Amino acid sequence: MQQIGVVGLGAMGSVMAPLPARAGFTVIGFDTAAKRPDVPDVATATSLEDMVACDAIITMLPDGAVVTAVATVLAEAGFRGLLIDMSSSHPDDTIKLGETLVAHGISLIDAPVSGGVKKAAAGTLMVMAGGAADDIAAAYALIDCFGTMQHVGPLGAGHAMKALNNYVSAAGLLASMQALATAESFGITADKFTSVINGSTGRNNTTEVKMMPFIASRHYDSGFFLRLMAKDVTIASELMINAGFDAPITPALNSYLAEALATLGHDADHTGLYEMVNPISKG
Repeated sequence: MQQIGVVGLGAMGSVMAPLPARAGFTVIGFDTAAKRPDVPDVATATSLEDMVACDAIITMLPDGAVVTAVATVLAEAGFRGLLIDMSSSHPDDTIKLGETLVAHGISLIDAPVSGGVKKAAAGTLMVMAGGAADDIAAAYALIDCFGTMQHVGPLGAGHAMKALNNYVSAAGLLASMQALATAESFGITADKFTSVINGSTGRNNTTEVKMMPFIASRHYDSGFFLRLMAKDVTIASELMINAGFDAPITPALNSYLAEALATLGHDADHTGLYEMVNPISKG
């Protein structure tokens, strides 16, 4: 495995694509944006068809529907390598896509990531991989460029794990925001609140990473869209309901994020959810 394609050069893809190049792989990138970003150490393809000779192609795209559309074009154009979907997609769609691609001689791994843009650029992401053991082994050196990989199960398990992770993250995000707003109403400053929480049992990723720089400051620029979190929570909620493990928080969290997205807008950062909990006019 030497020549690698990366489809999707947005906030995450643009900082991830150079990492395999620095590790010795030849990397070619493609994005559907009218003005394609200039990514260091990455050659630019003018179409998906330019990528059919790649040994492996990574997709970092908005959702499973876009991934399926890209995979269909690649298959029809003659690509016969390994497709690694690092997007957040629905596991059922991933399983169906894998069955379709087998007929074209294409293997599929779902390998979504967690950690955000900063960790993506540093190559320290958590990669949750689903797929056949042989395919995972073949892709190990490539995936290792992006951080720590956990092979969590068969095809579809990676995307299930990502959705469930973001469900837990979203629940912690909202609870932390509610607690911060309430603490401040008692005269507890944000920095004191955060310090105590992070030294106690309530600490979580929001309190450790997001609270002071993005939420208490009201900068809301962590680099992860609210719409993507809401999408993953919707997927996780469906998985929980179908598996029989839903609880009152399941529809409530899903509904609250949908309402927030409608209120705050398409491009809202997920930390901007604090404006729903404690609007600046109130805070």
